[in-house]
Amino acid sequence: MGRIFLSRLKYVWVMLVFANWAWAQSSYYVYKISGSPYFNEHMSVQRGGAFTDSDTLTLHKLDTVYLINQLGELYELNQPKAYTYNTLYQHRKHEKTNSFTSKYFSYVWRQFMNQKDIRQRPGVVYREDRNIQLNKPMDSIRWFVPKIKFSWENRTDSLTTYFHLEDLKTAHITKIGTNTNYLELFRDNLILKPGTSYRWAVTTTPFPDYKKVKFNTFELLSNADYLKLKEEIKALTMALQLLGFSDEDIKMAICLDYKFCQE
Repeated sequence: MGRIFLSRLKYVWVMLVFANWAWAQSSYYVYKISGSPYFNEHMSVQRGGAFTDSDTLTLHKLDTVYLINQLGELYELNQPKAYTYNTLYQHRKHEKTNSFTSKYFSYVWRQFMNQKDIRQRPGVVYREDRNIQLNKPMDSIRWFVPKIKFSWENRTDSLTTYFHLEDLKTAHITKIGTNTNYLELFRDNLILKPGTSYRWAVTTTPFPDYKKVKFNTFELLSNADYLKLKEEIKALTMALQLLGFSDEDIKMAICLDYKFCQE
């Protein structure tokens, strides 16, 4: 009896894994939007949101939505109507695609797949956290700049906050107290050094428990790494231009997806 029970458990587990795999294989994610389209009953559409087989996507005049799938295929929806999951295959953008763009869109799809669905339901009220919100630079970014402006939002009652910058190579932490909500540091080969990764945080106390502190990370690229990445970005830029994306759209996409943002 015990063996039968274990065998059934194993069968159920395999079926669940297969179901999740099958869903992943057939799911679409929102790559870019313009206008005010909505899912189902007026659920807002956001970049990275999933389009599942139970969804309906409604577009109005001048709305546009681009979707991607695991194979790196791009789908363009631009007519004012309601789209269902089963009709999406009709809107694949065939022209001017190549293996480079397919690899890029497949990479972005995997990023979205590893995140939670980021749709938001209208009318939901979120309780404001009494904390410090890190704004810029965004998390996990790669930079090649002469200076970096760090900024944050202080939602606490403390007038003085403490900026912490840790060199991940040496574990050395630079600590600065300030009454502002921003700080500028320059690439001086002492605090900020090319070819080095860092993490930073802001707290209300100069000696926090770092295990409980929320950090953002970034990498200050060396000249060699920057030139190599620049060539990759150049090829990607040309490929997205052929698909009809504007320079501003491409710049934002590279920043969000490649975590390489330029001033």
